[in-house]
This record gives sequence, structure tokens and C-alpha cells, in this order.
Amino acid sequence: LSKLQPEEIAPSTLLITGKVFSDLEQKPLEIGYVTLSKALNAAKQGTLFQRNLSILDVKKAFEEIASASGKNSRTKKESILKSLLSNASELERKYIIKNIFGEMQHGVGEGLLLQAIAYAINSSEEDVRRAYMFLGDIGETAKVALTGGIKAIREVNLELFRPMKPMLAEMTYDFEEPLREHGGKTAVEVKFDGARVQVHKKGNKIRVYSRRLSDVTESLPDVVEEVRKELRAEEAVLDGEVIAIGSEGKPLPFQELMRRFGRIREVQKKIKEIKLKLYVFDLLYLN
Repeated sequence: LSKLQPEEIAPSTLLITGKVFSDLEQKPLEIGYVTLSKALNAAKQGTLFQRNLSILDVKKAFEEIASASGKNSRTKKESILKSLLSNASELERKYIIKNIFGEMQHGVGEGLLLQAIAYAINSSEEDVRRAYMFLGDIGETAKVALTGGIKAIREVNLELFRPMKPMLAEMTYDFEEPLREHGGKTAVEVKFDGARVQVHKKGNKIRVYSRRLSDVTESLPDVVEEVRKELRAEEAVLDGEVIAIGSEGKPLPFQELMRRFGRIREVQKKIKEIKLKLYVFDLLYLN
């Protein structure tokens, strides 16, 4: 990581972890097995103008593939992929294909990478993990750390309309374990099967993000309206959960919620069919 050029840091870090784009970008490649097979077979026949690939070449090719849309988009994607694979060595092809499917199988996950970033700048892993939580992007976290050092990584903070990574619950198979672990008073609550959301508000602007940091605002206009009416703060970030409720106000199965969550078509029609209720756990930021 320390030997990379500044512009190579973010894409390299993502590619190492098997991601082509960060969770915040949400750009699908939409490359199927047939398209990949055609491009790979064509690439193996060689090219007259083969050149060495750079990290930025791979990044640019993936961006072009994700941007290809409309008529003949599959042909465009295949052509770009063929060009990329034609200039790759056998080893490079192997890992480019692994990146496409998001399965690297080389033993370096996010946890190890965060340790490496901390080691590279002589920082504590806790500082790097905190910055990663606020940035929501391991590539950007690496770039901030390696270009700005400990000072820059410690200055990272919550930013409105940049969703932060949620704190998730952990499973336990022994009821006594959490009681021993935390001590003191313990509360037990029923867990409804809903979808985790993070709501950001500034004035009249309100955005809703999923636990994977996707922007799901357009599919939840009723939740947005509820926040607009009930939350009087000028600026705020809420952490909570959305559940589907039936006519008697009782929770509906998770499958019913998924008919609404993330939907971009016929939203108004589905609002009438499936009502949602927002439960807020925490106020993460206020003014």
C-alpha cells in the first residue's frame, strides 16, 4: 500500500477486497457467465497491440462496463471486457475474473486490510476502524490514511448525506453470555424482522440509506414524509428500522417488506398495499 501512487490507493484497496466499486457507489457491472466466456475466449486469441495493464486501466475499464447501458449494452460490455482481458497476463486475468464475481479467496479481507493500513501509518487499528465507520468506504479510508497520516485519519468525522457503516448486533447461542459480558442491568426486547435504515436530514432535504449504504429514499416516500413531519431538528442523523405493518397495526413477514424496500417502480401503488412503520433506535447526530 505504501508504494502506491495517491490515485491508485482507493481502487487498489477495493480490488484487493474483491470489490470493483465502493458500497457508496452502487454500480452493478451486470456481466453474466455468457458475456464473460465470450470475452475470455476472444482475449485468449491474443492481440497485436498488447500492453502492460495498470491499476488505473482496470479501474477505467470497470467504470466503462458499468456505464454501458441501453441498446447493444451487452455487446459494449463484452468489447470492453475483451480489451481488458487481452492486455492481461494469465495471473491478471485470474484476479480480474475473481473481482467480477467478488470472490478473491486469497485470505485478505477487510479486517486484515484495516490492520495493514494502521501499520502503514503507525496508527492504532481503532483509529482506522473509526474512520472507516464514518467514511463507509475502505478505499477512501486507505487514501486518507496513506496521504494524510494519523492526523488526517483522526480528523475524519460524520458527514451529512454520507452514510456511515452501521453497528450490527452479534449472535449468541448462550443466554448467559451477554449477561456475563456486559454486567449491570440488561434489557430484553422482541426483534421484529425489518430492514435497517439510516436517515439523514438537513432542512427539507431527507435521504434514507440501507444497512449496505444504498440510497433507498425513492422507494420510501412515506418514511420520508413521516420524518419531515415529526422531526423538528434542522440537522439530524437517525438510526432505526423499518417494518411492514398490516391493517391491524401488527408486523407483517419480512417478505412483505421486501416488496416495498428498494423498489423504484409503482411505488405509490405499493404504498397503498403495504404500510411501513419507522422505529428509531438512536439519534446519531443533532445540529
